[in-house]
Amino acid sequence: MNLLPVETALRTILEAITTLDSEQVPLMAATGRVLAEDAKATFSQPPFDGSAMDGYAVKTADCEIDATLSVIGTSAAGESFDGEVKDGECTRIYTGAPIPKGADAVIMQEHVTREGDAITINEAAKLSQNIRFAGNDFADGDTVIGSGTKLSPFHVTLAAAANFPSLTVRKAPRVTMVATGDELVTPGTPLGKDQIIASNAYGLLPLLSAYGAKVKDKGIIKDEPETLKAALKAALDEEPNILITTGGASVGDRDYVKPVLEELGVKLDFWKIAVRPGKPLMFGRHGKTLIFGLPGNPVSALATATVFAVPAVKALQGLTAQHDFVHLPLANDLRKNGPREFYHRAKLTRETDNRLIVDASRAIDSAHLSSLSTCDCFVKQVPFCEGKAAGELVEVIMLPWALS
Repeated sequence: MNLLPVETALRTILEAITTLDSEQVPLMAATGRVLAEDAKATFSQPPFDGSAMDGYAVKTADCEIDATLSVIGTSAAGESFDGEVKDGECTRIYTGAPIPKGADAVIMQEHVTREGDAITINEAAKLSQNIRFAGNDFADGDTVIGSGTKLSPFHVTLAAAANFPSLTVRKAPRVTMVATGDELVTPGTPLGKDQIIASNAYGLLPLLSAYGAKVKDKGIIKDEPETLKAALKAALDEEPNILITTGGASVGDRDYVKPVLEELGVKLDFWKIAVRPGKPLMFGRHGKTLIFGLPGNPVSALATATVFAVPAVKALQGLTAQHDFVHLPLANDLRKNGPREFYHRAKLTRETDNRLIVDASRAIDSAHLSSLSTCDCFVKQVPFCEGKAAGELVEVIMLPWALS
């Protein structure tokens, strides 16, 4: 069987995706979600001309050096001055307070000398200085946050200032995970003969959650066709947006995932990708559910989830799905590559001059978890690459915890 190129596999996955519907969520729950419609201001911010400093609201024409002005009142936030500043007059004013009628500048308190109800100007004022004009942040009708934005805490702060109690966002993709393997046991279990600890879910769940998915782990299913069929049917009956299986995706006598999925009516779009690690990767569909059959080896499972499942999670939310590769210099040589696209485990480091470089792991074993634990990015190496020397630029996929 010919191996499918990574680019073709990704295109097939993305063509199968329809953006999820929207829902309204309270502002406190909006961070990390994707805005589904423009958030438009319903008022101007600030709603009035206000002071950017503590000082005095003045008429610029009165503010020659050594001029003396009478203080006729005070304008404070929440308690504005109702009168009018006339020639030879000023008001005490505090940051955020409305500019009184007649005033056209705010002079800083450090630039005057006050004695009783009068001030002496020590530095001439300029027209409009230290005034925040109405609407200079946003105006009534402005789009304050655009549709398709993944909301950061700073976006949500802006939404709060624009008086939004809630926002309309894309629904979070629902992901269900199932691990297969007679040899697998959960962490904390005393190991019996021929058993290994199941670790994939502990990486996949937070990885996909970091991109906005709600992930449900269905645990470990034994390598027995009827048991596996019942478990996968139950998972598909819940109609998640994505079903992920780990293990049982190869061609061994006890690799039952592919035939069982086909018995359940799953249409497999492809099986086996020209990627390293993770060649025995399956992708298919059952109704509106996307199915990813990931390899069982932890490095392969997490690498293929990053390369193939993460773009699907992003696309379901209406985000740009393609990986945002950054180009960084290698800290070490990269050996010649074969016919499969290679995603090397890698670690970002800094030179003595603080330049960022990427250190590609020399480990290639897809079960080598120690090398995975230090990985905060993947270095992409194209098929048949003749190798790269230290210092050459390479394409890098940054992971959510990079540089943290």
